[in-house]
Amino acid sequence: MLPRHAMSRFLRTTPPLLLSALIAAQPLAARPAAETAIEARLRAHVDVLASDAMEGRKPGTPGGDMAVRYIAGQFSRIGLQPGGPDGSFYAPVALIDRSAGDASSEWRIGQQAFVVKADDLVLRAADADTRIAAAPIIYGGYGIDDDKAGLRNFDGVDVTGAVVLILSGQPEGAKQAPAFSERRDALLKAGAVAVLRIETEDKGWSAIRDALSEPRTDLADGPLPPITGALSPAAWGRIASAAGLDAAPMIAAAKPDFRAVRIDGAVSLAVRTALRPYTSWNVIGRLPGGDPAAGALLYLAHWDHLGICQPAGAPDRICNGAVDNASGVAMIVEVAQSLAADKKRPMRDLYFVATTAEEMGLLGAYALAKAPPVDPAKIAAVLNFDTVAIAPRGTPVAALGRGQTPLDPFIDAAARKLGRRINPSTDANVLTQRQDGWAFTRIGIPAVMVGGSLNLNLIQAYLNGPYHKPGDDLAQPLVLDGVAEDVRLHVALARRLADPRRYRPPPR
Repeated sequence: MLPRHAMSRFLRTTPPLLLSALIAAQPLAARPAAETAIEARLRAHVDVLASDAMEGRKPGTPGGDMAVRYIAGQFSRIGLQPGGPDGSFYAPVALIDRSAGDASSEWRIGQQAFVVKADDLVLRAADADTRIAAAPIIYGGYGIDDDKAGLRNFDGVDVTGAVVLILSGQPEGAKQAPAFSERRDALLKAGAVAVLRIETEDKGWSAIRDALSEPRTDLADGPLPPITGALSPAAWGRIASAAGLDAAPMIAAAKPDFRAVRIDGAVSLAVRTALRPYTSWNVIGRLPGGDPAAGALLYLAHWDHLGICQPAGAPDRICNGAVDNASGVAMIVEVAQSLAADKKRPMRDLYFVATTAEEMGLLGAYALAKAPPVDPAKIAAVLNFDTVAIAPRGTPVAALGRGQTPLDPFIDAAARKLGRRINPSTDANVLTQRQDGWAFTRIGIPAVMVGGSLNLNLIQAYLNGPYHKPGDDLAQPLVLDGVAEDVRLHVALARRLADPRRYRPPPR
């Protein structure tokens, strides 16, 4: 799900009347009996997946393994064929947790030499014992090199071999600025040996330090990240003073003419990192089509959540993830069941994948995109279900990806056929890089999210409420009538997209 701060920025800049219009009431047609049955089955799936027995479905835990077995059992029950690489429903995803350990740093700036205390520094590295000796230092402002954001902080600056310091947060007034993680990763890709995040406000540093000290999960076979971490306001103040820089640089760094600065000096870093490798699974089911040469549709819903997320002694320690994303998994099972029960076989193959480690950074989806169950050139479209149990029946159909894929006319036609109203806004595209479909969008495969749950007022209400908290459990009211309606929409949409005579993806 999209971080709350990013969605809040969007809503602050969107006219209230427009937002209200997105969920304007409309007369509801009589409800088909099939929807009532679908809703009951959706509830049954969510009751299992969000139960305390699954302990929040965190990958690498017994609860996560229980969820995987349940989903595979449902895929088998409804008649899907196994789609995993070994002939089972399971596709292994190798993961590794890296936990920040003991860290030290020695700085030489100008004529000054000093050590940043461990309390003012968090470092994490790829290997158990990592050291960097006498690396050059670059201060990069917000670390943005993006024309859309109007900032070119590193224009003409080579970061190869350097430790780069960049501000956390977003520059005031910048539009479409990349997230911090994207800025960090771009610098590492450009050759920086370490990227350290600068915190400028004393308030909250201890909480930030503790959060950054928690394990970070990566794909075990992915590129090994060099050192990353954060500096406290006190540490930054010491560095800025020695370098003759403004210790409160946010205004200057947000100006279009700001350029990264090479600091006269060098830094040596050392960090011990605790490593825990383990295996999780994507669960893959296949509904064969009538024409193997016609390609495939790919459906996604992440099964993972945060697990036991509160400390010992808390009244409720489990983040059950009923809405995020037991509801999406329930939806993918029901869409698959409806299509499998249809006597008219689709021409394209349909793959249904419950992905792991979405909450850890779309890792299961990235692994799937790297090794999909079908030739990527044959994937005609990807449809993702995430956090769907928030929109009541009758909510207009919105699409994440509207205007970005050739799927819009097919989505609208399917919605109109069912008497659904359409929200033509592109506002939901703010979520594009925060959901599993992004792993395919970034490699040129059309990927969308479609349904009533893409209403941003409803998303914001959820983010401000039980999102990533123990309250996202079975005790809350679960809005499943709209999910049942969207199941019917996706069945109708699949019949269009699975027919190569009606939909042909553009060449790529």
